[in-house]
Amino acid sequence: MKTPHTITLIYGEQERPKYDPVTGTYKPVEGTQKETPCFANYVTQERVFEQYGDRKHRVLVVRFNQEQKPFTEAVYNGKTYRPIERIDAPIKGAVRLREVSDEH
Repeated sequence: MKTPHTITLIYGEQERPKYDPVTGTYKPVEGTQKETPCFANYVTQERVFEQYGDRKHRVLVVRFNQEQKPFTEAVYNGKTYRPIERIDAPIKGAVRLREVSDEH
C-alpha cells in the first residue's frame, strides 16, 4: 500500500502545550507528537449519516503500514481529529477519525 499522505499523531491529552504565565507564551511538550506516513480519505456524508446518524461532522479513514501506539488526537491538513472508537492495543490497519469542531 502506498502512503502518499502524512498525519501528525498526538499522544496523551494532558501533554498538550501548557501556558507559562511568566513569559506569556505556550511551552510545547517534547516528544508528544509524531509525523506518520499514511493513506487518508474521507467517508462520504451519506455513509456518515447512515453509520453514525450525524450530518455535521466529517469522518476520515486513515490506514497505516506499521503499528502505531494508541493516540488521542491527530492533525491532518490543519484540522484536528479524534478516534471514534477507543483503542487500547497497537493499531495496524484502518482507523476512523471524527473531525473536532472549533467550538469544543
